[in-house]
Parts: sequence; C-alpha cells; structure tokens
Amino acid sequence: MEYKIKKHPTKEIPKAQFIFWIVVRICMIGCATYSFVHGDIVMGWESVACFIFTHLWDCFQVFGGESFIIEVPPLSQTLLNIIILFGIVFGSYMELFDKIWWFDNAMHILSGFVSAAFAYDFAVILQRKKGQCSIILASIFGLMFAITIAAGWEFYEFLMDTLHGTNLQLSKAGPETAMFDMSKYNNEYGYLGLVDTMTDMMMNTCGGIVGMIFMIILRKRSSK
Repeated sequence: MEYKIKKHPTKEIPKAQFIFWIVVRICMIGCATYSFVHGDIVMGWESVACFIFTHLWDCFQVFGGESFIIEVPPLSQTLLNIIILFGIVFGSYMELFDKIWWFDNAMHILSGFVSAAFAYDFAVILQRKKGQCSIILASIFGLMFAITIAAGWEFYEFLMDTLHGTNLQLSKAGPETAMFDMSKYNNEYGYLGLVDTMTDMMMNTCGGIVGMIFMIILRKRSSK
C-alpha cells in the first residue's frame, strides 16, 4: 500500500479540547520568546520542545499512514497539554515550583495519571488485531509506563544538573532549596536530593494508580 500524508482530521477533536490546545501552543511560543530574549537558553529550548509535543496527536494523524498510531484518541493530547501548561507556565515561569512546596509533588502525580491514561489506551490499540485487550493487561501496562516515564524524567534532571549546572534534583544549595529546613535532612544536600528523587518516583506511581483506575471506569462506561 502506498504511503500517503493524510489531511488533518480537525473535526475529530472536541471543540473545547481544540481551543485548549491552541491556548497552550500560544503560551509555549510566548514562553520560548521570553526566555530567548532574556538569555535563558535552557528554558527557551525546553519551551520549544514542549511546543512540539503539543502537536504529537496532529503528527500521528497526518504522518501515521494506516498504522495503529492514528487510533490514539485526542484525549491523550489534551492530558499532555495539561501537564505542559501547569509544568512550564505555572511551575517554571510563574515559579510555583519554588514558591509552593507541594506543587512539584502535584505535578508528578498528574504526570503519573496522564502517563497511565495514555498507556492504557495505547495497550488496547496495540492488541486490537489479536482481539480485545484484557483490562488487567492494559492497567498493568499503564502503571509500568507511568513508572518508566518517572525514571526517564529523573535521568533528565540528573543529566541537566551534571552537564548544565542546574539544581533540578535539589542536591546543592541554591534558591531552589531555600524553602527546605535542612536539619530534617541531616544538613546534607545530597540526602535532600535523594529524598526529592524518591518522592518524585512515588508520586508518579500514585498518579499512575489513579490514572489506571480512572481509565478502567471511563472505558467500561464508554463500552456500554
């Protein structure tokens, strides 16, 4: 079968979700522009990357041909855009990561939720030619995917701290650690960094469990 680039199926996107996508994309363009103008190259390119990620579903539909990837629902992109909006705009640019102690935990819970929700549908799509995918299999795949994403994010933080001098894992003194009472961490930034990393992993796992349960209920209702 000849490969063809397809027309973008805009009508398949719920109107409210599509408007939300546009708002997030505009925000990413604004964030990237602001960062580059003020010399923050890291955040500038991170915003550019996030802008690209807001178009994943579009790329799946246009360039996916007849592969399984075109069956990914718009809801997956909407959930991803929620993470991008809260993580980049509110977390990084409005500095809520530094101002509110629980904001980082909330973002990791949300990340786990979204990862599990996406992976649940992805597992169902992958198994579609072999029959209906087991709920248990899709749920386990979703949870494991959420945990894998959490591990990948920690790899990213470690590499950025090591290669670019950031303090994403809170392993050294800086404005990012000013809100912490170091006496609770044996006055060791290394211990604080370990606690931060493991807490992030556990929050992602909790979010993954919630996302797994959410998808089971959602898909059971939609199948009736």
